[in-house]
Amino acid sequence: MDDQRELPDFVRRLLRANNSQDMVIGSELCYYGFKFDNRISQELYEGRLLTSSDPRGAPIDVVFVKVARREDAKKIFQRTAAANDGVVLKPWKYLFSGQKEFRDLPKDAELRTGIWTLCYDRFEHNLKDWTNMVKGNVGYYDKLKLPIKTSDGCRLKKFWRDSIRELIVGVGRIHSKGLYHGGLGLESNYVYIDKCLKVINIEGDLDEYEFDEDREEQKKADITDLLGMLDNWFESILAGGKRSWLECQHFFDFVNRAKRKKKLDYDELVKKVVGHPFLLKADERMRLFDHYETMKSGRTGNKVKFALARSAFDNFKSWNSTSTVNSMDTFMLGVYNHRNSSASRKQQKYIRIKNIKPRVNYTGDVEDLLRYLRNLNHHYHEHGLAAGSMEDVDHGVTTHFRGFLELLYRHLEL
Repeated sequence: MDDQRELPDFVRRLLRANNSQDMVIGSELCYYGFKFDNRISQELYEGRLLTSSDPRGAPIDVVFVKVARREDAKKIFQRTAAANDGVVLKPWKYLFSGQKEFRDLPKDAELRTGIWTLCYDRFEHNLKDWTNMVKGNVGYYDKLKLPIKTSDGCRLKKFWRDSIRELIVGVGRIHSKGLYHGGLGLESNYVYIDKCLKVINIEGDLDEYEFDEDREEQKKADITDLLGMLDNWFESILAGGKRSWLECQHFFDFVNRAKRKKKLDYDELVKKVVGHPFLLKADERMRLFDHYETMKSGRTGNKVKFALARSAFDNFKSWNSTSTVNSMDTFMLGVYNHRNSSASRKQQKYIRIKNIKPRVNYTGDVEDLLRYLRNLNHHYHEHGLAAGSMEDVDHGVTTHFRGFLELLYRHLEL
């Protein structure tokens, strides 16, 4: 239909042609309108959708996202609706819009010739438009999303940390339903709505591929596209680029190394990326020290010791210099000076019985730094009130030993 006014006649013709005794033909009419706004990209139009036959009914604020062809609109609509996941914004309809009577628009306007669109709930912005707005408007401020870093300049703001993790995990859930996105390299396919970052326009069905290997490659391509988009986005949004933020640079260095690992399958890639310290909460980061110290005592002990002996850790040799120890906060210093910090439980019992006063046993070796940080985590859970919050503990670790955990993760997880 080239003109929306043809719809009632089209429905009437179907009804007249229906001679079946076991088929009911119905129709749902809707009214919708576009809002022309030169401030947003030409990839979409804001508008309203009225599904009620009562003109006094409450309209729904929507966005009409353009697609190239009818085949694309139908396919994307069906697959995006089928995803049915919290990380996906579900579309209302797919529509063809081509109106012939415009008094004020030029004759070659695309709405004269007609466009295919998908109709979504009105979202705040897509990532592309939001990024351009932030970069181009010094006075713009969004408390939920800005600044991107925490106040200490080291960690991701909660919104971004949670959103990026949920995107990565959510794409995995889309794959589990036999779908793939196919356009995660485009910032315009990520939208802000209800204080969340979601995806739109799912394009593919994994059943398009005959072999499991090809399906796995397509799933991996989705994650790679998402991570590549994030890499470019951080580079563009940060003053000075990724290299101006050590933790961010560590993350994308890890991602790029992981993508080059041919033996790393799709599930492992997702697991490694989501588990990176850049995307973890403070307590999750501190638990990694415990995990790696435990590894050192098990079958993988040699792997940990070999990693810590690498030149990458040279900056952490003599980590307990006088200046570092003297600048520690009360909690960190208390753990450092704790007399039994190096003793096992059996040894601690013997020490108490014999009333022995052991000396502190931290050398300047990097292995002892790992043990100290493990002890820091344990002491917090035993005497948390003395330390403040886990965020305070994590901040202290970052202040004195910045980059140590990221290096550990890189050398022990790949």
